Amino acid sequence: MVVRNLFARLVVRPIVLLGATAVIIAAGVTMKTLWDERDDVETVVLDEPGEYQEPGIGTNTDLTGQPMPMAFVEDLDGGKVGSLEFLMKGKPVLVNIWFSTCQPCKREMPALQAAHEKYGDRIEFVGINPQDSVARLAEFTDEFGVTYSQFRDPSSAFVVAAGVATFPSTLIIGTDGNVVAQFAGEMTSAEIDAALASVVG
Repeated sequence: MVVRNLFARLVVRPIVLLGATAVIIAAGVTMKTLWDERDDVETVVLDEPGEYQEPGIGTNTDLTGQPMPMAFVEDLDGGKVGSLEFLMKGKPVLVNIWFSTCQPCKREMPALQAAHEKYGDRIEFVGINPQDSVARLAEFTDEFGVTYSQFRDPSSAFVVAAGVATFPSTLIIGTDGNVVAQFAGEMTSAEIDAALASVVG
């Protein structure tokens, strides 16, 4: 009896374990085959269709018709600036939220600079950067010849107040302080021109 029990422990149990392992491996191979054969699996391309999405966050909050988000950002000297100060020149405001490692932001920057050169006497252009250091921000804007005002948002106060999840994001604000239009993702020169037509007059 003792010998039989010992035999069961030494022979039967390993056989059972080997059998279970074989079943698990077979199931894994089958699942992989089924997955590989799916015809609806698509390759993810992070830079298309021209926007960077923050992981785990949904789409931007719709601010159209609402007052411009209020928050404090920093100028490049570290001074605090309230977002309402953007309106103090009595002009509509274009606010672009971006950062240097966002490829769509980088591609869009020349179009924004060109629009600033075209409309800068009638529209206040503002860049808000939630990620880069002062040095990196300055280096980037110098590289692209950007001359409109830039501010840092190191605590993401403005980003949170604006409900931004997609970069770049652009707000167009009327002289009454309300958001006239907003855009998620990279904009072309033609799109910027069309967007500004409603506030240029």
